[in-house]
Amino acid sequence: MRNLLRYAAFALIGCVVGALGLCLYVYVSTEQMFDRRFPVVGAAIPSLAEPGALERGKYLADRTGCTDCHKADLRGSLFADDGWLHGRYYASNLTRKAQIYSDEDLARIVRLGVRPDGRGVFAMPSFAFTHLTDGEMADIIAFARSMPTGGVEQPGHYVGPLDRWDLWTGNGVRTAVSYVDEERLKEPVDAGPQHAAARHLTSIICRECYAGDLKGDGWGSGAPDLAVVAVYGLPEFTALLRTGIGADGKEHGLMSEVARGRLHHLSDQEIAGIHAYLVARATLPR
Repeated sequence: MRNLLRYAAFALIGCVVGALGLCLYVYVSTEQMFDRRFPVVGAAIPSLAEPGALERGKYLADRTGCTDCHKADLRGSLFADDGWLHGRYYASNLTRKAQIYSDEDLARIVRLGVRPDGRGVFAMPSFAFTHLTDGEMADIIAFARSMPTGGVEQPGHYVGPLDRWDLWTGNGVRTAVSYVDEERLKEPVDAGPQHAAARHLTSIICRECYAGDLKGDGWGSGAPDLAVVAVYGLPEFTALLRTGIGADGKEHGLMSEVARGRLHHLSDQEIAGIHAYLVARATLPR
């Protein structure tokens, strides 16, 4: 009996040591992922903003989510707190970053997800902005630089053990830069020149959740193919984007949050254009 207890104790100690060793290995491996260096490629944009750049930049920043995560004053915030097991994620203070980064640095971070030192950003959906034009990027940067510098430097992300595990196993959580190349190859279906403006708009405001082809599950969000919009009339679709409440009178998770955080900035004309495009898209081969 005494020997049996001794063996059980040894087995328990072995399990604990093995578990601790695995945790340490996962931690070190994910730290290496965070510290991985990517090529710092050129990301030149127009050097001089054209008239109206600040207004257009704010327009884009509101609709693409810059002012949702980084807040209206661009000074950043805690945007996701899922507890110590998952993580706490912060949007950086862009008014301070604008003081130390060049226009090219900012464009590279936004559209490629790569910092000036080659490290990839994490928890920022750079892949969602791969189709911003040079002019749009220049306008957003002009708007960011126009904001008064202030506020604190936001902390770095705290990535908890469960999110590290998902990152290590490739189960859902990935670094933002790892999505960029595949997303650059995806395009929403072309439904004709009459829908060109709405098609481009969806490619820069919907990609984060629905992927570049709008077939859903962008960034592991679980979002459906946007063909589902075909069952919405324009009034119901407008209400969803304005309030986050679906045609069934219910909340719809992340969609409701995004609607209230950024999509409510869309004009009635833009919403009507997006609705018409998505209804037309639903009838075409995808």
